Amino acid sequence: MTLLQVGSLLLGTVLAMSVLISALETVVLPRNGFTSISRFVFAVADRILVHRWRNKERRANLRALYAPIALVSLPLVWMLLVTASFTLIFWGAGAGSLQRSFEVSGSSLFTLGFAEPTGTSRIWLTFIEATIGLGLVALLISYLPTIYAAHHGREKGISVLRPFAGTPNSPVDLLANLQHLGTLDDTQLWSTASGWMLELDRTHTDFPALCYFPESSPEQSWVASIGTVLDGAALLASASDYSTEEHAAEEVKGPIMALAYGVPTLVRIARAAALPIPEPVRLVDLIGAASGSAPDISIRREEYIAALDRLHPLLPVPEEKREECWHRFAAIRSGYDSAVRGLAGLTMAAPAPWTTDRPAPVGRPRMFTSRPIKVDWTLPAPG
Repeated sequence: MTLLQVGSLLLGTVLAMSVLISALETVVLPRNGFTSISRFVFAVADRILVHRWRNKERRANLRALYAPIALVSLPLVWMLLVTASFTLIFWGAGAGSLQRSFEVSGSSLFTLGFAEPTGTSRIWLTFIEATIGLGLVALLISYLPTIYAAHHGREKGISVLRPFAGTPNSPVDLLANLQHLGTLDDTQLWSTASGWMLELDRTHTDFPALCYFPESSPEQSWVASIGTVLDGAALLASASDYSTEEHAAEEVKGPIMALAYGVPTLVRIARAAALPIPEPVRLVDLIGAASGSAPDISIRREEYIAALDRLHPLLPVPEEKREECWHRFAAIRSGYDSAVRGLAGLTMAAPAPWTTDRPAPVGRPRMFTSRPIKVDWTLPAPG
C-alpha cells in the first residue's frame, strides 16, 4: 500500500464521518444552527434561486422554491458525498482503478449489487456503506415529515392570530379587536400565543431551514405575527404601573407571560439563522432598565404616542406619564428589535406595521464558515 493510498483511505474516512455527523446533528440530535454541509447546501440554493428580480411575481415564485429545493437537495448531497468518500476508501484499499472503485461504491450505497470487490475486508466495506445508505434513507423518511409538521404548526399559529391582528398584522389592531371582543384580559389567548412561540423556539432553532419556508399566504408573515404579539403585549405592559418591584395587574399578566417567552424565542431563532444578534436578555432586566434613557429602537416615539391616542380609552395614559411609558416600551422593545428586523430582512416578509415594514438588509448566507451573516442595521429615514 502506497502513501497515496493511505492518504486516500484517511481522506475518505474523514469525509464519510463528516456526512454521518451532519446527518445525525441535523435529524437525530439537532443543535442550534446549520451544520457545515447543510450551511453549504442552503447557501448554494440561495445564490441560485434568491434574486432581487424586478418582477415581484417571479421573485416570489423562486423564493417559494428555495427552501423545499434546498431541503430535498441536502440528503442528495449526503449520498453523493458518501459515494465519493467510499470511492476513495475502496481505491485506497486496493479495489482497482478510481472508476472501478466508484462503481463498487455506488453499487454498495444504493444496494444495487452489480459490482462487488474481492477480499473479505473490501466486502465488509460494502456492507458498511450499504448500511449507511439505508440509514440515510431512513433519516430522510423521518426528516421531511418532521419539517413539514413544524411548518404546519407555524401556519396554524398565524391563522389563529389573523382574525385579531388583521392583514397585515398590526399590534394596535390586535389590542383594539381584543378589547371590542372582550377578550383582552383573557389569559387563555395569551397563553395560546405563548405556547405557539415556545413551539417555534424548539422547531426553528433545531431546524433553522424552517425560517426560509414561505407562508401559505404571501400577505402573512410568521415574523410579523410574533412581532405583533410582542408589540401588543409591550404596549399594554408599558402603559401599566408594573415594575420589577411590583406584581403585575390581572389585565397584563397574560401579556407579561407572552413577553417573557416570546422575547428570548425571537432572539434564539435569529441567532440559529446565523444573524449577528446578542444573547437574549431576560424580561425582568429589560423592564428594570426602563428608568434610564430610552434605548434606540426602530419604533419612533411619535409612532408610540399615536398608538396610545388611537387606543384611548383602552390605554388611558395621562400626558405627564407618557414619557415614562415610552421609556418602558423602548426598553422592552430593545430586547427583540434587532431580531425582528433581521428576520424580516432574512425572510423578505410582507410589510406589516412596526415589525416587517422596516427590515434590515441581510446579506447572503455563508458557504464555508459559521460566521454570522452580514446585516445593515441602518434605519431608513422616516417616510
